[in-house]
Amino acid sequence: MAAKRASQPRKSVWLTPRPARGRRAAESGSGAGNLDREKIVATAVRLLDAEGDAQFSMRLLAAELNVTPMSVYWYVANKDDLMELALDAVAGEIDLPDLTAGRPWQSDLRALAAAWRRTMVAHPWAIRSYGEYLNIGPQSMRFSACAQTVVARSPLPEQERPAALSAVFQYVYGFTSMESRWLEYGRESGRTADEFLEEVAGSVAEAPGIEAGGGMMERHSGVSIGELRDRDFDRALDWLLAGMCAGLTA
Repeated sequence: MAAKRASQPRKSVWLTPRPARGRRAAESGSGAGNLDREKIVATAVRLLDAEGDAQFSMRLLAAELNVTPMSVYWYVANKDDLMELALDAVAGEIDLPDLTAGRPWQSDLRALAAAWRRTMVAHPWAIRSYGEYLNIGPQSMRFSACAQTVVARSPLPEQERPAALSAVFQYVYGFTSMESRWLEYGRESGRTADEFLEEVAGSVAEAPGIEAGGGMMERHSGVSIGELRDRDFDRALDWLLAGMCAGLTA
């Protein structure tokens, strides 16, 4: 029996020549003549926000566009390519700081981290997909170039700057992944984030062997879960930024 052929690694859409639109694209379904890649990607982002990545499919996208699935494939080769394009479109929503405003580099790096967090929370599917793709599209590169320009103004040696950016954005990635999932849990259960936290904290408090004091509700008392998350996010970011230059001499 012949050995099973090993699957080939998927190639990034950003490393693949963009296919030319053929004449048949306009003939392959109702409304297909009004399609372009930008419209397809924008509709995909909207559907992913509404339905989530687990429910999203090319067939669902085609139905939303009122075209046949084949019409979509004239512009996007497959779902993976579309997800890469959608992720880059989301990266284009990130508000970049004005680097000519004369703020300290720490302030601009903090602004980038906060803007990345806000954008990812607004698109929970994106944070889950972020580690699956190269993220080397034009909008992602725009964000990366801004971050590199900011850290270049720091006193960090050039060879240590990539590690500094990695520390900050891996922290933001981890924090935002958990934050997005908690918000989703609340929405899925029909509760607000604060109601969901109260339910979880109550269940934890009743668990045997769990001592009272210092738990979620003590920290949460009088403060919304959103305010608590913001406080924790900012405080940990303070520590990261302070630690970056702690070992440097004048």
